[in-house]
This record gives sequence, structure tokens and C-alpha cells, in this order.
Amino acid sequence: MSHALKSLNTIFVVFFLSALLVASSTVSFASPISAELQKVVLDDKPEWTVTYRLDKPAEQIVFLRNPDRSRTTRWLPQDSDIEIAYDDASHQEVVRSQSGKPLTTVTFLLTPTYKHLGKDYAPFSPFSDGGNAIHTGRLFACANTCSEEDNEWHLTLTVPSDEHIVLNGKVAQKSVSWIDNNDGRNVYVGKQQPIITENVVALIDAGLPESIKVSLEEDIPKIMAFFSHSLNSLKGEKPMLLASYANVDDHSTQGGTLPNQIFMHWNRQDLDEQANNRNFINQTLWFFAHEVAHLYQPGNTDGVSENNEQSWLHEGNADYFAALAMNFLYEDTSSYVENRTIRAFESCIEGLEQTTLANAYKTGHFNLYYSCGMIMHRAIDNVVQQKTFGEESLFTVWQRLQKAVSKGMPPGTTTFLTLLEPYNAPELMKAINDATRNDALKAIQGIEALYQMNQ
Repeated sequence: MSHALKSLNTIFVVFFLSALLVASSTVSFASPISAELQKVVLDDKPEWTVTYRLDKPAEQIVFLRNPDRSRTTRWLPQDSDIEIAYDDASHQEVVRSQSGKPLTTVTFLLTPTYKHLGKDYAPFSPFSDGGNAIHTGRLFACANTCSEEDNEWHLTLTVPSDEHIVLNGKVAQKSVSWIDNNDGRNVYVGKQQPIITENVVALIDAGLPESIKVSLEEDIPKIMAFFSHSLNSLKGEKPMLLASYANVDDHSTQGGTLPNQIFMHWNRQDLDEQANNRNFINQTLWFFAHEVAHLYQPGNTDGVSENNEQSWLHEGNADYFAALAMNFLYEDTSSYVENRTIRAFESCIEGLEQTTLANAYKTGHFNLYYSCGMIMHRAIDNVVQQKTFGEESLFTVWQRLQKAVSKGMPPGTTTFLTLLEPYNAPELMKAINDATRNDALKAIQGIEALYQMNQ
């Protein structure tokens, strides 16, 4: 895919041996539940359990994140009186006693395999050597009910003596306790040591095809350098990169960002074959660039979530910035980027014929925030450059958004659209307003107008 800057085997490996306390970034209220996650190996077979301990007895335990009902089959209660049921009224998975007894301590045997969750992060992302990246947000739970004030989660993780934990770029042995918050984070458990580079703390699965490992080694830093130059550089600790791979009969690929983390997982059996396919290579570069772009979006490092219907702002921006990065860094990808842009427009229109951006997340059309959002950002970039005779661009707007958020403004669409007002572009603002309206015909007309602004 590209030439390596440096062999992974020659990069100096740094070990941080310390217990880690992750402090909450906001004033919040602790859930009266502690979650204890444990990995043990019995007869060479790893087993994962989670135990919830309540300060006070409760009628039920509910989970903060409920993208589907898969806990009901993948979490096995270790007490025959305990069950996880899906409540259709609240759309939540609920832990309760079948006999009606109050809950004080419950333990579940987990299924430590990859599970694709719609617009959420996989609970486990296995590495080919037996390691795992675990999304802590999957464990967040509350006694009786979760409120908006619940944003502090007490977690303990215990692992076998021959393995270690990597949390926020630091290594801990045996057991670590910390306070988590917001959307959680990915934690690595296994035997692989993190590799410290100039740009990231990396855990790259040794089982990945060589061309993908080389690309992770070279292209991620290259893309990060592009965004650091075009936007404001990242501050604070180096971000973590977790790249995992399970050679199984599947075709799933997932990536994402969490506070100061980029992660990606391949769950497919044809990766060696696909790794040298030009279209797959371009898709992978886009995949990398999209996820790296998220790191530079204001609010990302604080784990700030926005309303789902506003996701066109961050997902669309990441896709459009991926297009800009590929065009700038890889000359032979121009036709791929152009075709992908055309397809984004077509996909957006097709989707808007079935739903609107306001309702896309409710109807399972979350892909519209990527495709429609990309077309919206493309038009904004073109108009800003025209209005300023090329002196400014979409990067300028996002730099100002970064600055506004650093001063306390919310990182959502309201702040972003306010930053477009000085450009005096009423046609652009009307088209954006139409595209985001809960009216399918107006939304399609808005997207068509935005697309034509680049023709």
C-alpha cells in the first residue's frame, strides 16, 4: 500500500507500569454500581465475566447504551434466578430477578467475540493472538433507571498474571480500577506491548496482512500530519491507535474514535486476498482518513456527544476531509475520490426519498449523515473559497469552530452555522436549512442545490 517509514520491529517500545485513574472531565454524579470485569483462563480457554455490585438493593439494573438486544443472548447469568430481558416500552435491556428479589450482586459470563452494533462500538474487538480491545461504555449501568446526571462509572479490570492492561497509552499489571465517563473508551488486554511512535501509541495486530500493517505505520502519521497542518495540532497525550483483526467467516469492518483514541477492526476471512486490491486499498485509506479526521474535531477529546440528527456535521465533515486528504496525499486516488463523491450524492438522494436527516437515525439510515453531510461540507468549502477569493476554506471554518469550542461554545450545528453567517451566503444557508428540514421534498431540493454549487 505504501512504503514503511520504519519497521515496526525497530521502533522503541516503552513500558508504562502504573495503575491508572481516569478522572471525569465534568462534574457528575456517580452511579451506585461498580462493575468488575475479569478475564481468567481455564483449561487454555479464556473466560470473561462482569460482576455488578450495588450500594443499595435495586429492583432492576438498566444499561446506559442499548443499540440492540444482543446482551440477552451474549451475556449469560451465573445465577438461574437472574435474567436479562428486553423492555419494548423503554427499548432497554433490563437485568432483573425472576423471583422478584432485590438485586445486590449479579455476575454474567460474556461472549468475547466481535459483535457489530448499529451506530455503536463493538463490546469486544479480538486480536489474532488472543488479545482484546474492550469498549468500556458497553458496561455502563444504573440502578433502576439511568438519568442525564449519571456520567461517572466505577470500573475494575482484572487479568491473568501473564497478560497486561493498556489504558490511555499506559500499561498496568494484574488489576486496575478507574472512573470512566461520557462514551467510555477502548482498553486493551493481552500480551502485546504498545509501540510508541512520534504520533501515536499503537497496538497493531501482528496477524494483519503486511501491506495493511505498513499502511497503518506510514499512512496514519501522514494523514495526521496533513490535518495538523490544515487545522490545529492535537494537544495533550498522544492518541492511541488500536487495530485488531479476526480471521473469521465474515465481512465486517468497523472503525471509530473515542477520547484520544482511533480504533479499527477487521472481522473477515478474505483480508489477505483483498489487501492488494486497488479498490480495497483506496477504501482503507478513506477509512483511515475519516477516523483520523474525527480526532481533530472539537469536542472529540472530551467525549462530547451530539444529537443524532446533527450527525451530518461530524460524519459528513470527516468524509469530506477524508476526500481532501486523499486528493492531497495520494495523486492516484483522484478518480476514486470523484466516484465516491458522485455516489455520495446519489446515495443521499436515494435515502432522502425514504426518510429525512432528522429521522434517519430512527429508521436505520444513519449512512445519510455521511453521504448527505459530505455533500453539504463540499458546498460550504466551495462557497467559502469563492467568497474569500481562495484566502479561506472549510478548514478555516473548522479552525474557528475549534477556537469557539475551546472558549466554551457547544461543538454542534448551532455554533457551526453561526460561523458561516459572516460569509453572507444566503443561498448556501437556505440550502442547508432545506436539506435538514423534516420535509423530504425540501430536503432533496436542498441537497440538489448544494451539489450544484460545485458544478
